[in-house]
Amino acid sequence: MSDSLEQARRHRAGLRAAIGRVERALSGPAANRADVWAKEVLDELHELGDALEQHITITEAPDGLLADIVEAAPRLSRRVEQARSDHVHLRDRLGSASEALARDDVDVHDARDRVVELLTGLVRHRHLGADLVYEAYNVDIEAAD
Repeated sequence: MSDSLEQARRHRAGLRAAIGRVERALSGPAANRADVWAKEVLDELHELGDALEQHITITEAPDGLLADIVEAAPRLSRRVEQARSDHVHLRDRLGSASEALARDDVDVHDARDRVVELLTGLVRHRHLGADLVYEAYNVDIEAAD
């Protein structure tokens, strides 16, 4: 297994855990405590943002996973570019969700919608990544071995 694949596998678990923590905070009660709820979700979003940036740095490095996939399976280059494009959109969604939560008079429904949109994008991106790895290497990136 390539070093970039092993590194991506290790950090994939961290990203998955951060997504779970955001989802738990998001599903917490907001009625009559919107400011507290928003701060809790925003704190978890910051952690998710750190995990996302680490993911992007690792996968988009010149010797990273995406470059390795294109080298191993050039037929996947178009889908690798989709993964790179996803990174831009995910950063934008993270920013939008963070802005909505940081407002003085937070609109809980709007903020929840933006965070759900981000989480949906992340889950779809993870599916794309798993498919790319499997198609390039015949390896399940989620598997321990």
